[in-house]
Amino acid sequence: MTQQRHTELFLVRHGQTDSNVAGLFHGSTDVPLNEIGLRQARLVARRIQQLERIQALHSSPLQRALQTARAISEGIRVPPRLQPDLSEIDFGEAEGLTIDALRERYPTILQRFQDPDDHDVAFPGGEPRRAFHQRVRLTLERIAQEHVGERVIVVAHGGVIASAVAQMRGEDPTDWRKYHVSNCSVTHVELATSGPITHLFNDVVHLEEMSISAPAGGA
Repeated sequence: MTQQRHTELFLVRHGQTDSNVAGLFHGSTDVPLNEIGLRQARLVARRIQQLERIQALHSSPLQRALQTARAISEGIRVPPRLQPDLSEIDFGEAEGLTIDALRERYPTILQRFQDPDDHDVAFPGGEPRRAFHQRVRLTLERIAQEHVGERVIVVAHGGVIASAVAQMRGEDPTDWRKYHVSNCSVTHVELATSGPITHLFNDVVHLEEMSISAPAGGA
């Protein structure tokens, strides 16, 4: 009797961007990878290539994620499937600002973001936190249901991966301090019948060869 396989998700954050280095709040803003990010994408692609039985590759359509997904796609020969709901949270009028600028322009809203019990906070014109976490949950559930018993790569953003892992663990996704996700890190979650098993979280061992040359703002 053949044992049924569990669904496995490998969640990969995109490589580094100039916005990451500058500390800019770019969620929905479509920025590309920088040179370090492109190198990181090649390294994570080489790591993913070592895995067996990869049946699908899903990606956020934002170019920093898609560039990373395309590097992975070349190695595993699986085309990326775009999922708009894997995009990062939309910060609205806060897009492109630094944390210092946010403290000056939106001190009350920024303070609300520090409260994990405030599920409805949003910057003007931006996406409410509750709506963001809901779309992340529904999107990952749909992907998992589509690939029951398969191994799937999902390329997305730090906020998306943090929210997904927290919700899969049954924890509060608004406690952002608990889940730091580095550029081109790998998070491996097995959706077992007894509940999700996190085998890896924010693993960047494949980037160690870059540690000497990477700037302080890197992953």
